[in-house]
Amino acid sequence: MRTGNRRAVVLGAAAWVSLVQYFVMLVVSQNRWSTPYSWSRNAISDLGAATCRRSEHLETWVCSPWHVATNVSWALAGVCMCAGAIAVTPTLPSTRGARIGSGLVVAAGIGLVLVAINPEDTSATLHVLGASIAILGLEIATVVLGATLLKARRWGPLGPLGIAVGAGAMIGLVLMLAEVGGPARFGLWERIAAFPGLIFLIVLGVRILIDVSARPRGEHESSTGE
Repeated sequence: MRTGNRRAVVLGAAAWVSLVQYFVMLVVSQNRWSTPYSWSRNAISDLGAATCRRSEHLETWVCSPWHVATNVSWALAGVCMCAGAIAVTPTLPSTRGARIGSGLVVAAGIGLVLVAINPEDTSATLHVLGASIAILGLEIATVVLGATLLKARRWGPLGPLGIAVGAGAMIGLVLMLAEVGGPARFGLWERIAAFPGLIFLIVLGVRILIDVSARPRGEHESSTGE
């Protein structure tokens, strides 16, 4: 791998690993609430809501003092998803599946940015559109990337892991849309739908960083990514 490509791959993988900040900010933002916040009941988007109000659908209060910081965190995560997907391309298998998976990660990242700049209580239509693209796009991307990596021996368990967590996330999305358990379970199903794909990108980013650091400078990847 050429030095320029190597540097880009490292930066891209690091961008995916930095998605950890998304989860850290969720906890920090939640802890700033004076009203109760439940990961089982409250929507993730409630943390980015710009105003205080009572959610009639979820039957709970929404008031997020750190909504600006939360939305900045989401926007940054979306940008890192996009940048990472583009930059790590040289180290992924050179297949159509890998290109499709990377493209879907980019789309999901754009969707997350759309969520961040359109809070649920100020631009509901764009917010829902962005969330739909982010969640479903990343779920499909995770399955596609998992299936692609499954065919390349060097990626080990990451292939089956991607397929498993992507499929699990899809089940979470179906349960959320079907409103299983009512308002008391909305937040739970949403997190099962949204979180696994982000965690997979973090794990894949770590694996790529380890792989690149162990590979001698100047060594080329094979065209199959094995």
